[in-house]
Amino acid sequence: MKKLVSSLVMATLLFSGISVVAAADTAADATVTHSKAEKKEENRVKLNEKAAKWGVETTDKTNKEVKAAIQEAKAAKKAENAEKKAAKEAKKQEQLAKLNDKAVKLGVNTAGKTAKEVKAAIKEAKVAKKAANAEKKAAKEAKKQEQLTNLKEKAAKWGVETTGKSAKEIKAEIVAKKAEKKENKK
Repeated sequence: MKKLVSSLVMATLLFSGISVVAAADTAADATVTHSKAEKKEENRVKLNEKAAKWGVETTDKTNKEVKAAIQEAKAAKKAENAEKKAAKEAKKQEQLAKLNDKAVKLGVNTAGKTAKEVKAAIKEAKVAKKAANAEKKAAKEAKKQEQLTNLKEKAAKWGVETTGKSAKEIKAEIVAKKAEKKENKK
């Protein structure tokens, strides 16, 4: 009988061990299933965050649809950035063309120069032009003063009063005095 009881105990242990192993497998499957659901939910949360960043609506959309919408938003942003870059480059070229026109008017050579170098050269040319204009103006004024001095000497020779009179008035009086002298000779 001992053999029968021990066989039964062994069989019970054997079968109970199997059921414990089977129960452990079932629990492991439940954990894996649960972690897959958690992982899916985590992915959805991350996807929703990305979608919010890119301004994509996620309501009633699958993950694939949301991913596709995010890719479209990224492509649209890239296209927009490319347009902005092209517009910026066009504006830069337009400004460079205007700089080159100014440089040509001022006689500045722009070959092989950057925009900054051209601007600096234009600035230098403008300063030089202002200095040249100032010199011309000073020379013109000096010549005018010399002519006025000569005119006053001539007026003194002809006996014309110059105080408070313009150069034209002095010339007119000198011409009148010359004409008067000519008349008197006849």
